[in-house]
Amino acid sequence: MKTVDEALDALARLTNYERTQPDGPRSLDLERPRALLERLGSPHRHLGARVIQVAGTKGKGSTVRFLDSILQRAGLRTGRFLSPHLEHVRERIAIDGAWIPEEEFARHVGTILDAVGSETTFFEAMLATACLHFAEHETDAVVLEVGLGGRLDATTAVPTTHNVITPIGLEHTRILGDTVEQIAFEKAGTIRYAVPVWTGVPPGSGPAQVLQQVALRQEAPLHFVAPPTDVVPAPDGLRWSDRFLRVLGRHQAHNAALAAACCHDLPREAVDDGLMAAEQPGCCEMRGAVMVDGAHTIESIAATIATLHDHRPGARPVLLFALARDKDLDRIAPLLAPHVQEVVCVRADPKRGRSPEELAAHPVWASRAQSQPSVREGLELALRLAGGPGLVLATGSVYLAGAVRPLA
Repeated sequence: MKTVDEALDALARLTNYERTQPDGPRSLDLERPRALLERLGSPHRHLGARVIQVAGTKGKGSTVRFLDSILQRAGLRTGRFLSPHLEHVRERIAIDGAWIPEEEFARHVGTILDAVGSETTFFEAMLATACLHFAEHETDAVVLEVGLGGRLDATTAVPTTHNVITPIGLEHTRILGDTVEQIAFEKAGTIRYAVPVWTGVPPGSGPAQVLQQVALRQEAPLHFVAPPTDVVPAPDGLRWSDRFLRVLGRHQAHNAALAAACCHDLPREAVDDGLMAAEQPGCCEMRGAVMVDGAHTIESIAATIATLHDHRPGARPVLLFALARDKDLDRIAPLLAPHVQEVVCVRADPKRGRSPEELAAHPVWASRAQSQPSVREGLELALRLAGGPGLVLATGSVYLAGAVRPLA
């Protein structure tokens, strides 16, 4: 396998639960990625002295990026595994922030496809690609973002030295359970024997009690990290104590605090510099007149609205909106409606996305919505409706964020 296109074509033939819904919990199998990694020579056991797994519902990707930035500032050669990607699949796998090169990606995918079983999934193959890449380049530290749940997620096949669990909410309820306690149990499956855990879950809550029970059983030190209270929004970032974070949204300060707590043993200068240097593409990211955000759950949409009011007080943007079929349109649309003017609906994900016509027909918009056949045409219309100094908010889907970024 010599080209990225060949590699992507081959990967596309594997089951991809980011594009099609898993058939319940039985579709997830931790033994499958373990067996694949062993067949590849166990690269997952040669990733460096520090391996951090990040689970949770909200803020996983941002916390991973903060951690990766801190570790780099501490002088470590870092591997970063993210999912999903915004623009290109190679961005999921990075060393010192640089995407895996095309030729190495193709070579590793070829090696993996020679070793996979018939049941191997796209995500498992991507994790194996990351492990081969990191081991080959002798990383000092690696940060892994959980794909789905935690207990049976492929990343849990990798031994860790540190674990992080961000705040927990309802997500993937058909697979993970329909209460936050059930979902917390799945996230708690990432807790390993005697491996310390840092969590943003509120102490005393139902999810916290679940985490405490599992941590006690595993003899794993559990540390609760509260959201910082001394955060002041600025037009282009956040002031937190004596730091300036180049991100929008108070919730990002909680992600930063989790990363800082997990790296408490590193030099304070490295922690501060890493937090201040970290960028968060697709997370309330300003691209000209467009705020691009991949929020797609009720909690994350609420955080996006709060961010809008904090950093652009008084603004009523034009909404560029896309949403997957498995997301709660009847609760998300009413959250957004009071805070936006016109609404332009598109489909960013051809497989799982709701049709633009269905989104535009929702009664909560009260005839303010219209549909467009493509993201490009939708963005062009939204910018025209917003006018010169106006603002467009593009949200509802990670795929929408990825499609809008190069256009905005």
